[in-house]
Amino acid sequence: MPAITLERVLASIGFGSRKDARALIREGVVEINGEVMDDPTMVFETRPETIVVNGEEISTETEIYGMIHKPLDYECSARPQHHESVFSLLPERYEGLGVRCVGRLDVDTTGLLLFSNDGAFIHQMESPKKGIRKLYRAHLARPFEKGQDKQLLNGVFLKGEKAPVTAKSVNKIDDTTVEIEITEGLYHQVRRMFAAVGNHVLDLERLAIGELKLEDSLTPGSWRALTQEELDILGFKKG
Repeated sequence: MPAITLERVLASIGFGSRKDARALIREGVVEINGEVMDDPTMVFETRPETIVVNGEEISTETEIYGMIHKPLDYECSARPQHHESVFSLLPERYEGLGVRCVGRLDVDTTGLLLFSNDGAFIHQMESPKKGIRKLYRAHLARPFEKGQDKQLLNGVFLKGEKAPVTAKSVNKIDDTTVEIEITEGLYHQVRRMFAAVGNHVLDLERLAIGELKLEDSLTPGSWRALTQEELDILGFKKG
C-alpha cells in the first residue's frame, strides 16, 4: 500500500475535501495513538487503522458495512418524501462515502436494516438469485387461523405479480403473532401476503437477514459497524 498523508486519510473517510480535512487537522481535533496531529502533510507509510476526531475513535476503512435498528416513520431514502431519512441517524460523513441501504424497509416497518457503500456486498445481499432469507415478526389484527400457514407456504397470488409468492417458513408464536421468512423483497410483500389469506398486519419487524440477527441491545435508531465474523455469517468476502 502506498504512503498516504494525514489529510488524504481524513478526506478518504468522508471528512470533505482535502482542504476541509486540512482545516480540521489544524484545529487540533485529530489524534492518533493519543497524540494530537496538527500537520496535514504528515506521511504514513502504513495507513493507520483508527483515528480520533473530536474525541471519537473512527476506523479508517473506506468500505462501510453496518446494521441499524430502523425505527418507525423513517424512510430508506436519501431524499425522503414525507418522513425523516434513516441516513439522518448515521454520521454525516457517510453521505460523502456513498453509503446506501441494502434493500429497504417500509416506513411503517421496523427492525434490522443493513447499509454499505460496497457495491459487491449490496448486490450479493439484494440479488434474488442468492435467495437470502429475511425473517419478520408480524403482529396481526385477527387470530392466525388453522390452514393460513399452509396457504402461505404453498404460495399466494399478489396483485401485479405473475407467479404465486411463497413463504419459506411460518411459525405461529401466539394467536396474533407470526414469524415468517421470505426471500424476495417485493413492495409491502409480507403485509400483502397476510392480506391474501384474509388477515391484516398491524406491526411488522425484521428480525434477521440470513443467519444475521438484529442485536437485542441495539435500540431503535441506533447503529453499529458489522464485524468480520458477521460478514462471514452473511457469506461475504471482501475484495
